[in-house]
Amino acid sequence: MKQKLILSLLAFVLSVLLADATEIRGKVTKDGKGVVGVFVSAHDTENRKASGVFTAADGTYVIDELREKDYRVRARQKGLNDVWLEDVTAGSKGIEIKMTNATGWKLERQRTADSAFGMLKFDDMRDKLNFKMYCTYCHQVGTVGFRTPEEPVDWETMIRRMNGFGALYPHTKRTIVKRIMDTYTGEAVDKWPKYVPPSPPTGASTKAKITWWEMGKRYESQYHDIDLTPDGRLLYAVNITKGYMVTVDTKTDKQVYKKFPRGSYGPHSIEPDNDGHMWVTMCASGQMAKYDIHNKEFEIYSSAEAPARRGGYPHTLRVNPKDSEGLIWYTDAGRNSVFSLHPKTKLVKEYHLLSANQAVAAGKGESKGITPYGIDYSPIDGMIWYSKLNGNRIGRIDPSKPDGDVKEWNPPFRGPRRLHVAPDGIIWVPGFASGVFGKFDPDTEKWLVYDLPNKDNQIPYALNVAPNGHVWICGTGNDTIHRFNPKTEMLVTYPLPNRVSYTREIEFDDDGNVWTPTSGPSRHMETGYGAIIKIEPNDFSDSGGIKLKGYMPDRSKLTYEQPLKVTYNGSNAKLLQKIHKTELPEAYLNGKHQPYVDATYKKLTEKQKHRIHVLWQEKRKSDPDMPNAGQHFVRIMEYVKHNVK
Repeated sequence: MKQKLILSLLAFVLSVLLADATEIRGKVTKDGKGVVGVFVSAHDTENRKASGVFTAADGTYVIDELREKDYRVRARQKGLNDVWLEDVTAGSKGIEIKMTNATGWKLERQRTADSAFGMLKFDDMRDKLNFKMYCTYCHQVGTVGFRTPEEPVDWETMIRRMNGFGALYPHTKRTIVKRIMDTYTGEAVDKWPKYVPPSPPTGASTKAKITWWEMGKRYESQYHDIDLTPDGRLLYAVNITKGYMVTVDTKTDKQVYKKFPRGSYGPHSIEPDNDGHMWVTMCASGQMAKYDIHNKEFEIYSSAEAPARRGGYPHTLRVNPKDSEGLIWYTDAGRNSVFSLHPKTKLVKEYHLLSANQAVAAGKGESKGITPYGIDYSPIDGMIWYSKLNGNRIGRIDPSKPDGDVKEWNPPFRGPRRLHVAPDGIIWVPGFASGVFGKFDPDTEKWLVYDLPNKDNQIPYALNVAPNGHVWICGTGNDTIHRFNPKTEMLVTYPLPNRVSYTREIEFDDDGNVWTPTSGPSRHMETGYGAIIKIEPNDFSDSGGIKLKGYMPDRSKLTYEQPLKVTYNGSNAKLLQKIHKTELPEAYLNGKHQPYVDATYKKLTEKQKHRIHVLWQEKRKSDPDMPNAGQHFVRIMEYVKHNVK
C-alpha cells in the first residue's frame, strides 16, 4: 500500500510539474494596478504559431498548452503601448508586464479601419455606399498601409484599375482622388481628432483563448477561404493569388503546401464533400478542383454545364451533408447563375437566376454585374439559398424542381454578402455596404435588421451560424469578430490579435471553436502574413455585450433605393425625362450589351442614328453622373427605333 501511495504521489507531482512546464503565468499592471482585458500572447516563431489569452479582472493571465521552449511574449491593448518580452521559458511564473499609455504616432497606428474610413467625407450617403461596395471589397480604407503617400496620378491609376471589378458612379470617380488626398496625406492626418480607443473587453470575451498560425511568405496574404476536419485537426486554406493550398496540422503545427495544376488559377473557396474530399472553386480559370484526401492529388473539372468549356467566375460553394447525392452547389459571380456538380458523375447543372427586371431594387444601376455570391443549404428542407452582392437580392432554389423554381427577395439594406441558414431555417445575411446584418424568415417573408456599432463605417463581409444558434459576424473593419445571441439580442465582441485583420469567412469545429482566415492586401496588414485564427470562446454568456434592437427600415427612405434626381434642360427635356423612366427590353437584359447594341444599330436609318446622337448628347449634358450609361443609351435607342421613322 505504501509503495502504491508513493507512486501515486510521484505521478501527481510529475503531472503538476509537466503542466507547469507548458504554461506561462503572470500579471499585467499599469501604475501598479492590474489591468483587465489585455491580450497576452506567446509566440513560437519556429512553428509559426502564437496563442494568447485576455487578462482577468486583477490583471493575471495563464497561457497553457505550450511546448517546452522559449517564447516571445507580447502584451497588447488598444490605447496602451505594446510590450514584448524575449526568451520567456515555458513554465515561467510571476512574469509581470508593465504597460504605459500610447501617445502620438504609436496611438495613431492603432486606429482601426472604421475610424480611419470615417474621416473620409462624402457629399451624400449614396456616394459613400457606392465607394464602400467597390473599394472596401479588399481594402480597409484609411488604415496606415492604405495611406502610403501617393501622388494624385497614382491614385487615379489605381482607381481606374480597381474600377474594373465594380462600378463607381461618375461623380464618385471625379471627386474621390481629391477626397483621399485631402483626408489621408500626412498633413491632413496630423489634423485628425485624437484616436479614442474602444473600451477594454470585459465579460465573456475575456474568457476566450485565441491561437493563430502564420502561413506562406511575407506579403502573400491572400488566403481567401478555409475549411477544416470536424475535430479541427487538419486545416485547409487556399491562396487565391499564388495558386496553392496549404494544409496545417494543428497538433504538430506542420504546414504542407501544394500547387494547383498548371492552367488552373484563382482558388477561391474550399469545402469538403460528403466523403471528406476537398472541393475548390477556381475563379480565374472557371473550373472546379477536387483534392483527393487519399492520394493527395488534385482533379480538375469545368465549373460550367456541358458543352461550355469553362464557367465565368465560380465563387462560394456548399455541400448539404444530408443530400444522398452529395451535390456540390456553388455560385458563379461572373454569370447570373448557380450550379450544382455531382461528385461522382461530375455532371454539372446550371440554374439561371432572375434577371434585373424581375425584382424590385435590383442593383439600382450602379453595378457591372449582379454577382451571385454567398450560398448555403437549409437544414430544414434542403432548399438552396444564395445572395447577389451587387444585384442586392437573396434567392432560393428548390433542388427537387427541374428549373429550381427560383424565387428572390430584396433585403432592406445594401450589399448582401456571405449569408448562412440557421438550424431553425432562418436566413442570416450581412449587409456589407450598410454595416448591418439581418434575418429573413422564409415562412413569413419578413425581415429584421440589426445595426453594428458605428454601422456607417462597418463592412461585415461574412457571417455564419453556430450549431447553438449564435450568429458570428466578421468585424472586418475593426479587427474584431462578433457573436450575436438571437434570443437575447446581445452582441459580444472579440478583439483579434493583429491589426488590419481582413476576415472573409467563419467556420466551426465540433468543439464549438470558431475559425477565420485573415486576408487582404498584405502591405496593409500589420505583419504582412496571412493567418488562420482559432477562437475558443469558453464562455457563451452575454456578459460584457451590448443590446441590439431589431427593426425594419423604412424602404421609402433608403438611399440606394431612391432614384437619382436628374434635371433635364434643353429642347428635349420632357422627352428625355419620359425615356429615363422606360423599362429595358427583355432581349437586352438577357444578353450582352455590345452585341445587342451593334445588332440593333445596324438596322437603323441614318435619320434614326442622327436622332439618337442628338438625344444622347443632351442626355449626357443634363446627367453627367448617370450610372450605367450604356443602359441609358439603350433606352434612347429603343425609343428612337420604335418612334422615329
